[in-house]
Amino acid sequence: MKLKYNILAIVVAIAFSGCSSSKKVGEAVDLNGEWNIVEVGGTAIDTTKTEFCPTLGFETAKQSVFGCAGCNSINGTARVNAAKQTISFKQIGTTMMLCANMEYEQQILKALESVKAYKSAGEGRVQLTNGSGKAMLTLQKQ
Repeated sequence: MKLKYNILAIVVAIAFSGCSSSKKVGEAVDLNGEWNIVEVGGTAIDTTKTEFCPTLGFETAKQSVFGCAGCNSINGTARVNAAKQTISFKQIGTTMMLCANMEYEQQILKALESVKAYKSAGEGRVQLTNGSGKAMLTLQKQ
C-alpha cells in the first residue's frame, strides 16, 4: 500500500513540476524621463569627445522621443509597448550643426535605426536592443 502512495506522490510531483515556468520575466522599466546615453554598441561613451552629453528623453503617453546625439538635437516618435518591452522609432529628425567630433553622434543615430526592444540593465540603467537582443545603446537614468 505504501508503494502505491509513494508512486502516486512521485507522479503528482512530476505532473505539477511540468506546470511551473522557469522563464524569468524581465524587470519592468519605465522609460519616461531623461536618460544619459552611456554606451553605444557596448562601448562606453567618452563625453570629453562630444560637444554635449548624449541623452534621450521619452514621453511615452505622447509617443515622443527627444535628446541630443552629442552635437545635434534629436526629436521624433517613439512607440513603446510596455507589456512586451518593445519600442520603435519613427520620423527621427536632428538639427544640422557641425561639431568638432561627430563620431559618437553618427554611431548613436545608426544604433537608433536598429532598436526594437528594451530591457533593464540594473542600477538605474536600461538597454535598447536590436531584434536579436544585442544592446545597441545603454542608458542611465538622470
